Amino acid sequence: MIELMNAIVGDSKLGLSPLTINEMFTSQGECEWSGLGCFLGNTSNGFELSSLGWGVGFQSLLALYPQKKEGIIILTNTELGIHQMDGLIGEIYRAFIGKE
Repeated sequence: MIELMNAIVGDSKLGLSPLTINEMFTSQGECEWSGLGCFLGNTSNGFELSSLGWGVGFQSLLALYPQKKEGIIILTNTELGIHQMDGLIGEIYRAFIGKE
């Protein structure tokens, strides 16, 4: 996440160009909420890039706020059988963005 935020302003340690990162953060096709490998949206924290992960025995969430240079990664070693936002991950996320 730090590397993505650095690349936006041209300070990538890995050589990622701002143009490449901006393409990732740009809506693709007809889905305004879908970037390259991530979801795009607006929250009370401003522009958000996010990704959800799940499988047998785990769930996760990543949310990045480039303008604020903040983000959160939540990893759990459980799979509750419900969407991440309906369980503990959702509660932590809402507390982080200030929407309880």
